[in-house]
Amino acid sequence: MNQSGPERRRARISRQQILDTASHLLQEHGARGVSIRKIASLIPCAPPSIYYYFTNKEDILDALVEVPLGQLIETLDAARLENQGPQKILMAYASFWLAHRSQMSLLFFPGHWGQQSIFRHPRYRQVEAVIEQALDGDALRAEGYLGLVNGLLFKIQNSDVSADRALLMVDQTLKRVL
Repeated sequence: MNQSGPERRRARISRQQILDTASHLLQEHGARGVSIRKIASLIPCAPPSIYYYFTNKEDILDALVEVPLGQLIETLDAARLENQGPQKILMAYASFWLAHRSQMSLLFFPGHWGQQSIFRHPRYRQVEAVIEQALDGDALRAEGYLGLVNGLLFKIQNSDVSADRALLMVDQTLKRVL
């Protein structure tokens, strides 16, 4: 039931409520389906209430990205510290995104991170660094292999390919090139 008038103005919203609603929209419609107006209509609240917590849609997407990128960095760092090779680390990368398939659209969403999606996000640079370290500091190879895996993930993201089948595809491709 939508509130109107004084009831709507008195509704208290939280940062987490905004993020939960944005995450729901992200899962249902992808990153392009997230907007301040849509979030406000689902909470319900007036759109300016959201601006108390976030400057714009990109700030909301940044906040949504922080948690998964932090988890991904931890996962990759653990694999690197266990002296797993580049193939295992890249497989951990692919596995992570396939396990968080609803958030994968953030990988390919053109945003304010340099009009290149999450790949230009400052935290994503830490992901690249872990893979570079596994490749003895070779930034060009790390970028190339990440590009290959991300290309496969892009093809897989909206398909009905199961996570197991997708991982097999990534694994077979990496075995050929590494």
